[in-house]
Amino acid sequence: MDMSKYKELFISESREHLHSMNELIVFLEKEPDDSEKIDSLFRAAHSIKGMAASMGYAVIAELAHKLEDLMDRVRKGILHFDADAADLLLEGSDCLESMILDVDQERDGNRDITELTGRISGYDPSVAFDAAPPSISGQPEGALPPAVKETRQSARHKQGESGQTVRVKTEILDHLINTTGELITNKHRLLNIGSELNSARLDEGLAELARLLRELYNEVINVRMMPFASISDRFPRMVRDLAKKSGKEVNFVIEGEDIELDRGILEELADPLIHIIRNSIDHGLETGEERLASGKPAEGLVRLSVSREKDRIVIIVEDDGRGMDPAKLLASALEKGFLDPEHAGELTIRETLLLVCIPGFSTALEVTDVSGRGVGMDAVNSTIQSLSGSLAIESEQGQGSRIILKLPLTITIINALLAKVTPFSVAIPVTNILQTLEVRRSLITTPENQEVFYMGDEAVPILSLNRIFAAHTALPESEFVSLFIAEVKGRKVGLAVDSFLGQQEVFVKPLGRPLAKLRGLAGGATLGDGEIVFVLDVANLL
Repeated sequence: MDMSKYKELFISESREHLHSMNELIVFLEKEPDDSEKIDSLFRAAHSIKGMAASMGYAVIAELAHKLEDLMDRVRKGILHFDADAADLLLEGSDCLESMILDVDQERDGNRDITELTGRISGYDPSVAFDAAPPSISGQPEGALPPAVKETRQSARHKQGESGQTVRVKTEILDHLINTTGELITNKHRLLNIGSELNSARLDEGLAELARLLRELYNEVINVRMMPFASISDRFPRMVRDLAKKSGKEVNFVIEGEDIELDRGILEELADPLIHIIRNSIDHGLETGEERLASGKPAEGLVRLSVSREKDRIVIIVEDDGRGMDPAKLLASALEKGFLDPEHAGELTIRETLLLVCIPGFSTALEVTDVSGRGVGMDAVNSTIQSLSGSLAIESEQGQGSRIILKLPLTITIINALLAKVTPFSVAIPVTNILQTLEVRRSLITTPENQEVFYMGDEAVPILSLNRIFAAHTALPESEFVSLFIAEVKGRKVGLAVDSFLGQQEVFVKPLGRPLAKLRGLAGGATLGDGEIVFVLDVANLL
């Protein structure tokens, strides 16, 4: 019987079981007497064994069988689940993941696992155990399983529903959102035509079309939504490995795993969160001895929490470690030439903490394989900004730090403010806009050749999008200046435009070469009248 047609399903389901195994192993290391979790771990290994055997992957089945036998000894009370057993099970899980990756990429998966299976079969906690260093192999850290997504039949799993699922290729979901976006663009085109014809019947039909498209859009977005757990379920394993490597005790807590985000955002979010969590452990938390000396418990806390605020997702990574020293950050920035001494005294505490997002900035005393190379937070900030999100840092010396990320629910079909920047129009995601204003020109001053106006006691610099885009069209100076307020790296900035054209839903498409290489452009969109507008990436534009 030809089993090759089931290969994709085997790979997808095996990876789900492996993710579950890693999560359960890390949990049982702290709660070794949880019989329900022990049974779940046994079943996960058993499922991989059965699937691999039916597909003819004998080596995978053999290793999974040995892990199953080890868990069976734990179930029967012959063995007690301890740190050494966890190390051995994680080593086996890593090896399984590598072999499944071989199957996925059609490489020769025949490996010599004799030594590993021998250690698993002969594991005796009374004998000194020396496992190979645990490592996350196979897929990149934080990567989502490729090709297949499990989605709920009704797009939501409401209480009381059966919770039936169906597997859908992600390419189909991407095509569905693209088609919906094109329909929304054509809706605006028809609305423009309808406004010229002045037909009540046509207007009525278009209103119904708009309502149906809104329903379709909501359903498509819901189907694309995935729980945050789809990337966070591998973080406890990563934290465990980092804690062991650094010799620190870490209590890692995740809250809000059921909050859902667009798959496109989740795919980009995994690496930034890995950077932040690594920094929290390596830079943020003290050693057990240092914590005890300062009156803290030896075990440090790292909390990852996710919540929803209207149309935005808020992700916070916080620790109870040593915190950041603003004076030290300023001194390091000045020493490395990242900051002009003349302006150093003007920075607020919040702006000073964001200095860690400068490319190449680092205060680490030594480079390790975890951090200290001056990369990480700049990449995090750049990725978050490219997703139309924002990053903020709060810290108190001796008490810990908080990294706060705010992101939109989706970045494919967005609400945007249209503005005229002669000779073309631009679209600004409304999630990037704090406020729109018409400022009387007489209220604008120019200290040090920089246009500024005051919002209360705060001086807000004004930048002209015309100048940024090098549009040299001469414009008459009107009594008022149209601008929108955005926050960039912790500071408010006013961006001046010729005029505002109104708010509209737009379908964002990626730009082709060479425009894709230009900083500050998140994509393009087509309006109902056929005009093409650039969608601004405000943070990177500046």
